[in-house]
Amino acid sequence: MANRAVPQRPNGQTPGKICQFKLVLLGESSVGKSSLVLRFVKGQFHEYQESTIGAAFLTQTIHLNDVAVKFEIWDTAGQERYHSLAPMYYRGAQAAIVVYDITNQDTFERAKNWVKELQRQATPGIVIALAGNKLDLNTMRSVQTDESQTYAYENGLLFMETSAKTSANVTEIFKAIAEKLPKNETTSTAGQGRRLVESEGANKSLSSCCK
Repeated sequence: MANRAVPQRPNGQTPGKICQFKLVLLGESSVGKSSLVLRFVKGQFHEYQESTIGAAFLTQTIHLNDVAVKFEIWDTAGQERYHSLAPMYYRGAQAAIVVYDITNQDTFERAKNWVKELQRQATPGIVIALAGNKLDLNTMRSVQTDESQTYAYENGLLFMETSAKTSANVTEIFKAIAEKLPKNETTSTAGQGRRLVESEGANKSLSSCCK
């Protein structure tokens, strides 16, 4: 088996520890989930982003001091007909970003439903971040920042308002999640908890792992 490339820091040094986590994005259609991921992973923004079908899978690594945090990102479709598939993607996830559109109050109310579902059915201890996207449309907002902050505080969520278009707080929200995730070994047995576990179908469950 070929050796996998070891992620390097921007200065070329090898990090002391490599951790990888499964992260899922949830939210209604057209709130900008795919745009957030595209901005984070590739530094790109497309004004007209096609709706995701099912889910898309991407990876990106963040460096925190001597730790390289690799995110295995599942960007799920927001259309109603795909909602029943969501558990297949958030099962086994250590982190989730629930996204709403600050110009659309209904997407915020629906985001609360996603949070409840994650708290009820997802992995215990999952790190959940709430992202109020489309900050570039601030003059058109219908969801006030204070309302979202209060909700996030009361439910133990990370919270930031973001803009995939201008890149505001995009890297920052992923970094905040990375900082909150545990960086310890998941098991004491060498080799266990360190490999990507693939289940049937489209679901890829990733146990948090550090090397």
